[in-house]
Amino acid sequence: MKAKWQLLSGLPGRRGRHYRAKLVPLQFDKALDECAGMTHIDLGANVGEVTRQMAAAGGRVIAFEPDPWTADRLRANVADLDNVAVEEAAAGIEAGTARLYRHPEFDEAGARSDWSTTCPDKSGAEDASAIDVKQVDFPAYLATAAPIGVLKMDIEGAEFDLLERLLDWPGLPRAVRFIFAETHEDRMPGYAERAAAMRRRARQFKRPRVNLDWP
Repeated sequence: MKAKWQLLSGLPGRRGRHYRAKLVPLQFDKALDECAGMTHIDLGANVGEVTRQMAAAGGRVIAFEPDPWTADRLRANVADLDNVAVEEAAAGIEAGTARLYRHPEFDEAGARSDWSTTCPDKSGAEDASAIDVKQVDFPAYLATAAPIGVLKMDIEGAEFDLLERLLDWPGLPRAVRFIFAETHEDRMPGYAERAAAMRRRARQFKRPRVNLDWP
């Protein structure tokens, strides 16, 4: 089955991305094995499913989650892990306060808690659902936290500005070994060309290995 997915992953467009996404869990496990004992960063940790997977590989995990409701659940879900630190903040390209847009159906029962974004261009982002949250200058943060084994990024559209800044940073190859990120151009009107350009740039990197097909 893996060989079939690898073959079909070379198809153009959405079908190829579908099969590349199927391979990502295997590639992610392999990256964690290669970076066992290193510090990992989970951007957009939500309630901590991937955070726990990273923590099981050993080393330290820094989990970023900007929504206060979700961050509380994240802390509860990793309370038994002494190698996880929770950063209740958004990751951006400058420090300060960011507007976090929740899903219009978000409520205290946690509906769609994984949808939240600091990118106003994401379809469905509305001021009526937004709250202000802390934002860190992530490139500056990364420079002090390095070396990082695996950086996982699922930040609902905000990855465009952040990844573009990181790919321009000369220190990136020394700072991070693997990046796994989801791009959300299907929910970002007008971002398809920008996403394609970012993928072309990512393929040029030998270190870090950059995978933009996080499912």
